[in-house]
Amino acid sequence: MKNIVILSILVLFVASCKQSIETTKEDVAHADSLLKIIKSPELEAVNKKILENPNDPLLYNERATIYLKFKQFEDAVNDTKRSLRIDSTIAETYLIEADVFFAANETRKAKELLEIIVRKFPKNTDGLLKLGELYFFVKQYDNAFVKINDALKVDENLAKAYYLKGSIYKEIGDTAKAVSSLETAIDQDNKNLGAFLDLGLIYANRKNPIALEYYNNALAINPVSVEVIYAKAKYLQDINKSDEAIFEYNKILKIDSLHKNSYYNIGAIELDVKQNAKNALPYFTKAINADANYAEAYFARGVCYHILNDKNNAYADLNMCLQLKPNYEPAIDEINSLGK
Repeated sequence: MKNIVILSILVLFVASCKQSIETTKEDVAHADSLLKIIKSPELEAVNKKILENPNDPLLYNERATIYLKFKQFEDAVNDTKRSLRIDSTIAETYLIEADVFFAANETRKAKELLEIIVRKFPKNTDGLLKLGELYFFVKQYDNAFVKINDALKVDENLAKAYYLKGSIYKEIGDTAKAVSSLETAIDQDNKNLGAFLDLGLIYANRKNPIALEYYNNALAINPVSVEVIYAKAKYLQDINKSDEAIFEYNKILKIDSLHKNSYYNIGAIELDVKQNAKNALPYFTKAINADANYAEAYFARGVCYHILNDKNNAYADLNMCLQLKPNYEPAIDEINSLGK
């Protein structure tokens, strides 16, 4: 009888192992089918590792991160769940799952999970800062400050914590505290592109030329950041350095040929500053080609047509502007001036 019981246990054990292996193979097969869609060498490599080591939770975390990058949210969560079934003590797994929920715009689930993380791992600064960031995202600034300060109690040298505080102060209009926090973030991490950009934006708003120093420092970190180049170009445009602004906008268009605001702003410089409607017109057309719902570009092109005495096209563009943006007073005034 004893032998029969042992044999039964062994059979169940073998069946369980077999089921686990088959599940892993099915799982990898699914990942391989996704591989054909997203064509990621990283995914292919981690699939092989998982097949060889199906009980390594970190491999599922690695694959979840890849799925997240390609917006395969359900597959990413499935992998974090597998990882947690193997080992529920790894904080990184929970953090990855929270990132997935946040990226999928499931902020409630992300918040609930992050609250679990900070209870389960009270000294985990990544969890505290992610929760603070989420509170910032939903405009619960007081709660955000609490979590950020909790993280700083664990480690007072967290550049991200000061950057988040600076971002919150900037959003609520306390620029003095924003500058102080952002400067501290840079002191802790001189590669913090976001802090350099935000400081540039604050000083640009004051028409202070130090803005260019911050933008150039940000571009030293990432020379092809469209966001930073655009901010620099717009500042140059605002301080009437039109040719320098156009040079920067053209840099953007080499990186992103559909950057509608760069086309629009070059057109605006040609029209308003250089008083050349003929040169401006094709830029507004390119802005419209990049975004068929760009009401302001239709208005500006309509003005160009009006100046060039092409009343039919002027009326068509101004009318389209009003379809997209009813009661847009500049377009109404322009149509009235057409006398049509």
